[in-house]
Amino acid sequence: MSPSLPSKLESFFETMRRGEEFAQHGFDLLCKRSEPEQYFDALKQRGFFNPSENQGPVPSANPDFVHIPVWAALKYLQAVGARAAALNSDELAEKILDVIRSVTLFRDEATGEPRDNYRTYFTFAELLGVLPLRSISIGDVGLIPTWLNSKYDRSLVPHALSKGLLKRLFDDGSAESAEKACAVIEACLRLERSSRRRKRSDDDLATVVDDYWLKEILQAYARELGRKAGRNAAVIFENGLRIVFSKERRSYDSALWRPAIETNSQNRDFYGPENRFVEGLRDVLDGWLETEQVGASEYVEAALKDGSEIIRRIALHTVTEHFEVLKRIFEPLICPQLMQSGHRHELYRLLSSRFVEFSQDGKTKVIEAIRNLPIVSRGEDRERRLKFTQREWLSAIKDQPEAAAWFAELMAAPELSSASEHPDFLSYHESRWGPGPAPYETDALVAFAEDGSLVERLNSFKPGDFWRGPTLGGLVSALEDAVASKPDSFLPLLSDFHAAKPPFQHALIQGYKKLFDPSNNAKPNFDWEAAWPKLMRFVSETVHQESFWDKAEDNESADLVPTRAWMRSLIASFLENATRDDETAYPAELLPQGWAIITTMLARTEPSDLSLSDPMMHALNTEKGHAVGAMYNHALRACRVADQTTKSHSAAWESLKCAFDDELAKCRDGNFEFSTLSASYIANLHYLSRDWLTANVAKIFPAREYPNNFKAAVGGLAYAGPSRPIYQLLAAHNEFAEALAARLEDKNGRERVVEWVGLAYLWNDEQLDSSIVRAIFAAGVEEIEILAELFWRVRRDELTDVQIDRVLAFWERCLAWSKERGTISEHLMARLSRLSPYIKKLDDRTMPLLMAVVPHVHADYGSDQMVEELTRLVDTDPPGAASLLEKMLDSSAPTFDLDDKLKKLIEKLARLGLRAEAIRCTEKVRRTLPGMLDLYKKLVASS
Repeated sequence: MSPSLPSKLESFFETMRRGEEFAQHGFDLLCKRSEPEQYFDALKQRGFFNPSENQGPVPSANPDFVHIPVWAALKYLQAVGARAAALNSDELAEKILDVIRSVTLFRDEATGEPRDNYRTYFTFAELLGVLPLRSISIGDVGLIPTWLNSKYDRSLVPHALSKGLLKRLFDDGSAESAEKACAVIEACLRLERSSRRRKRSDDDLATVVDDYWLKEILQAYARELGRKAGRNAAVIFENGLRIVFSKERRSYDSALWRPAIETNSQNRDFYGPENRFVEGLRDVLDGWLETEQVGASEYVEAALKDGSEIIRRIALHTVTEHFEVLKRIFEPLICPQLMQSGHRHELYRLLSSRFVEFSQDGKTKVIEAIRNLPIVSRGEDRERRLKFTQREWLSAIKDQPEAAAWFAELMAAPELSSASEHPDFLSYHESRWGPGPAPYETDALVAFAEDGSLVERLNSFKPGDFWRGPTLGGLVSALEDAVASKPDSFLPLLSDFHAAKPPFQHALIQGYKKLFDPSNNAKPNFDWEAAWPKLMRFVSETVHQESFWDKAEDNESADLVPTRAWMRSLIASFLENATRDDETAYPAELLPQGWAIITTMLARTEPSDLSLSDPMMHALNTEKGHAVGAMYNHALRACRVADQTTKSHSAAWESLKCAFDDELAKCRDGNFEFSTLSASYIANLHYLSRDWLTANVAKIFPAREYPNNFKAAVGGLAYAGPSRPIYQLLAAHNEFAEALAARLEDKNGRERVVEWVGLAYLWNDEQLDSSIVRAIFAAGVEEIEILAELFWRVRRDELTDVQIDRVLAFWERCLAWSKERGTISEHLMARLSRLSPYIKKLDDRTMPLLMAVVPHVHADYGSDQMVEELTRLVDTDPPGAASLLEKMLDSSAPTFDLDDKLKKLIEKLARLGLRAEAIRCTEKVRRTLPGMLDLYKKLVASS
């Protein structure tokens, strides 16, 4: 029977019992009192701290997620916990700990498991960080494994333990606190079979705490744990190592999983448990030896003889770090068996850094151990292999008088291969980016160009060791940079470069190309007027050499250095760039020479295979595609020059038309790059010659005669800038209808065709009942979504009122189509909701449009935008806006409210006299959105 309370307080508690939001509000008020603890007993007696009050995961509006509720009592428990700390009160601490124990030990009736609420457990972990340590028992620490086992978060609890409880335990330093600290660390180190959350293989192990946080904890406290807990701490990590490196998991060579006991670049951080247990025992022994050398030395001595290789390796590392203390226990153990391969790194490191400190007897024992290494029992060349191993060990002490002569003898032995670069590792991993080092610096290459010896030096270069030595790729890269930095120095050598190997010719052209690439910001002063005739002559002479057109040998591309094929593409690209921009283009008088080079390349370049999955990308990356690109850019440059000088480019086009006719004639199940690129340049063709384009549309898009060329052309059209005249021209030849009817492998091409039709609809060239628009609706929801996406993208363009009306008419047609179809595509409705910026007011026409789509806005992450639009429209019809908002929230309550947009909209509805509607809207989101509970209370209180 609970003691009687003042009627006002009793009424307060009864109000808190009316619902979760009332309980939260009540606890918030109690937390503001100067002595919140005075209400603790009454709250407990009325069941507010019952374990069943702490809820587990609840289903979310999105079936792929769950919502983790915040227990209303947590904030109050934190307030009372702070008071217990301030008053240093065991009584208050015990009350809080009693709640922590009962909630943690509670089992759900349905599952028989603890309720998985990481928010609650995080608060409990924080409370242990403030309550008096003497009140926290070892049994209370034993609750921590339950807190760490959440499926939904494994970072908050360990972070709270690290910053709170563990820090205080180590600061306290008592034996009891050390015992508790061991228990906390052991809980964090608990191993489990891989969970779905980690997506590891079924037989793998992981620590219950995420590796990132566990690493942080151990880096902060492992060494201190060794100082305070000694053997007890070491045993925790030793036991984990025996599991992690057991024969069932890691049956051979522990160095594969942890190459070095010390911090080393060879260690791989993705082996979480292996690394954490190794580092933990390593650091514990380091700290233990600082405070208790006798006990720690005995442990290390036993570890050196242990049956586990990884534990022996950690012991060897510890000997290295504390040799002056552990020398006496290590030297008696020196023998050939100690020098087994598994100990290679740690023992090698010990010898190389500490051999000079060995006793004379110890040094002798090392030499004898190496001399008496057992000969291998299997394979051939056993004597040679033994000598190689002996030399590897001796290299650790090669500068010491005891080993120098023998090491020199073995180094001179002709039967032995070269010494290892990293003899302290059985295997060593390196990575490198880029082409590798160059034999000459940029300045040296410029100097060679000045003295005329460059080409000879380049051709005579032979790569050495690919990994360490200078590479051909490195030399090519250095030559490119040299040409780009000092282009004048290389102009006199252009004719000499005909004798250079293809990679160096490529580097030369690439260097000059960098000078007018937009991406090249820092450009040296260079007289292009004087340089262009020389460069064009060099290019012309190059493409007229028969050897230039030879196929690349297989070994040419082995090292990913430029080949003849690369050179051909580069020259075409060079000419393309040299005509694209009139400011950096070569002089007009050189245009005939450039055209001769391009026509030669068009004639000599071999066609490539058909690729319909992405015709444009394919065309841009083939030799023929580069040549066609150069062709178009040259033609445009020539016609622009003619327009500037003669006000007409008809004559210029006539001089070029023959080559275009020839290429177009090849587009009969071949020459696909020309089909693709001509379609992408269709607007430019319209400028070059409208008559030629009109006469040849059917040949550029031969839908029936050569369907592969047609598909290639549609792939290029996807990258052409849409314009009304081009649409009208192509539509007159039925090309868009043919494209929609074709089975296009290029999805991007089909999408762009639909977009062209959508633009034509806005231009009033197509109607909703046009055959091609009907074909889009007949094709299905994906094509309709493309139109909706297009209309959304152009919403900020200067559309006329007529065009806006056409967008709304399309929206109405989509809703009618969905009704006729009998099924609603949620994603289409969400896409249509994006068209709401076209609505200027809520009325009899627009309300049905929005009412149909607002329940689906969440399917396309459009809730935030819809709130913005309703805020814009609310003044035109407040009740209508309120009904739309309610329908949207009924379907899916948002989980975030960017810049409080939703909150401000609800407040505005209330100000407009729609308080009941505002309360209903707030009711739907008060549990999921911060601040909405307070707004709900405010609206209810004022209603």
